[in-house]
Amino acid sequence: MYNQTSVANSQNFVKTINIIHTALLAGLILFSVVAYNINTNKLMSFELSKDAFFYLVPSFIIVGGITGIYLFNQTIKKAINEDSLSSKLAIYSKAFISKCALIEGPAMFGIVVFLLSGNLFYLLFSGLNIIHLAVQKPTKTKIEDSLNLSYEDKMMLG
Repeated sequence: MYNQTSVANSQNFVKTINIIHTALLAGLILFSVVAYNINTNKLMSFELSKDAFFYLVPSFIIVGGITGIYLFNQTIKKAINEDSLSSKLAIYSKAFISKCALIEGPAMFGIVVFLLSGNLFYLLFSGLNIIHLAVQKPTKTKIEDSLNLSYEDKMMLG
């Protein structure tokens, strides 16, 4: 019974992690669209100014993306040494959600700064980060390759 439940959970894993990814992505896109539509004084300014956000938003986005990928890779290295598929998938799930959070957080920050300032520069950086998050979409192949799954584990994954 345990084995059948484990197989069923493994087969639903890719679908579940994709739903999480899609929800995070949709939330960012909707927030961006709403922010763009409710902001009435839009401008695009690349001028170096005394506005600290001019440096903070790009810095947070770059640091968040790099940190997310680094921590994901470090966590996945630990998952590869696990024996059971369910343990590997649990670690992968935590690592993936953490990576998405480190990409999503700075994008949200950029959108909020756009709402405050009206400068499309910040929304542009958030848009680039949204694209970065979209590219991170988990697929069965990406999961298998990341975790170096055996043939048996690949069959259990679906």
